[in-house]
Amino acid sequence: MTENEAINFYIGEKEVEKMNKKYSWTENETDDIWYHGRFSSVDECIEDAISCGRKPGEKIVIGICEDYVPQLSADMLLDQVSENAYEEVGEVAEGWPEFEVRKGYKYADKLQEKINKAFNEWLSETKQVSSFYRIQPLADLMIIPDTQQ
Repeated sequence: MTENEAINFYIGEKEVEKMNKKYSWTENETDDIWYHGRFSSVDECIEDAISCGRKPGEKIVIGICEDYVPQLSADMLLDQVSENAYEEVGEVAEGWPEFEVRKGYKYADKLQEKINKAFNEWLSETKQVSSFYRIQPLADLMIIPDTQQ
């Protein structure tokens, strides 16, 4: 059993998910880009806001960072291959790759797994893994507490 598997076993996957969450903050809830980085907790976001000049009583927005996960579609790839084959050799290519009505391409799920694995390996090898993320605000606005009390 690996260390990660042991952690998942003893404290549960949901708790591990919570441990791995990252947060960010911004001054304005309508901002498209949040410039203040990623933090391990809401408290770290508040501390950073204060260090950036925000004062107790001022409002900020805190959100959970969700990594962008690129998706390539096996079905779209198979559609393209099928169209290319038909254009190149004509009717003899009809029905290739094998397609089942109401189910889609046969074994497309296996291809999808291989595409995902190969693409993510390629991103890692070429140092192109995305560093950007989507942010889901936790609440509309949060008031910075007065830590002096």
